[in-house]
Amino acid sequence: MKKTVLLFLLVCRVFGQNVVKKASIETLDNLATQIREKIDGNPRLAAGFVRLSFHDCVGEDRCDGCINYQEPDNAGIPRYTAVLNDLYEPVKNDITRADLYAYAGVVAANYASSRDAVFDMTKFKVGRHDCSESGDETDLDEHFPSNNFQNVEELHAYFNKEFGLSLQESVALMGAHSLGRMETANSGYEGPWVPGTGQDVLNSDYYREVVNVPWFLKTMPTNSAKHQWQRRAPSLGVGNSPGQNRQPDNVLLNTDAALAVNLQLNQDTGAFQDGAECVMCPPNRRPPPGGIPCCDEDTPGREICSQYITDNPGWMCD
Repeated sequence: MKKTVLLFLLVCRVFGQNVVKKASIETLDNLATQIREKIDGNPRLAAGFVRLSFHDCVGEDRCDGCINYQEPDNAGIPRYTAVLNDLYEPVKNDITRADLYAYAGVVAANYASSRDAVFDMTKFKVGRHDCSESGDETDLDEHFPSNNFQNVEELHAYFNKEFGLSLQESVALMGAHSLGRMETANSGYEGPWVPGTGQDVLNSDYYREVVNVPWFLKTMPTNSAKHQWQRRAPSLGVGNSPGQNRQPDNVLLNTDAALAVNLQLNQDTGAFQDGAECVMCPPNRRPPPGGIPCCDEDTPGREICSQYITDNPGWMCD
């Protein structure tokens, strides 16, 4: 069955909840206008609102307007909830905070879609329950995906357990990484998944980066327990800040790489296990100089990624 990537599956359903509030079309239209105006002033808010809508739906209670600000995976989220909480006060009698976080995610995704609209806004449902009136209660049941999945089967196991997603839907969900960038202060990682202005656009270009670009796993200079994939060979230095690489390139996490290759990793640090080092090779399978072999590409995730490279509408629907 066709589903809208990320948003229909995770934030546009009211997960088994009784409808507690009803919002008029006028209220939702006015909110959408205000959200788009906020993004006009700061395009990076689009990625932040999409990220927030997913993070709010992680955990046993799903989309509940409840963010655990002490959870390291939620670092940086307060800058987005602060913007939306200001919009919430005038409409709090019409919708819940959880509704607003979900709605901001779909408005932002539509805003950032360059070629194909993500979601029919007339199908958006309200009625999610808030965990509290303040929205800042601690949710101890959040189970975020690992940054160090070793293969697409591990990634699928997580999304299937948490959200009931198929393998194809799990790979499609990862395409949301086409939006935004990582920041060292928040996660210990640094850089966008898609280079240049592509990080402000929601499309399937992310899969081109995963499949068609040679990648090297590097230790982050700010934290030896963090590893990310970069285009520059190890001899050209590590890290991705302007002070170390004059032109910051885009990056992948191990979990992104695991869509297209099979890895053998230390689950605590994300480094290779002894003797398991490899390079994500370009399509011609010629490893770059240095004697490091190509990573194992025998994985069903790679075929799905390759399909999405040339089929943006198909990715949007899966």
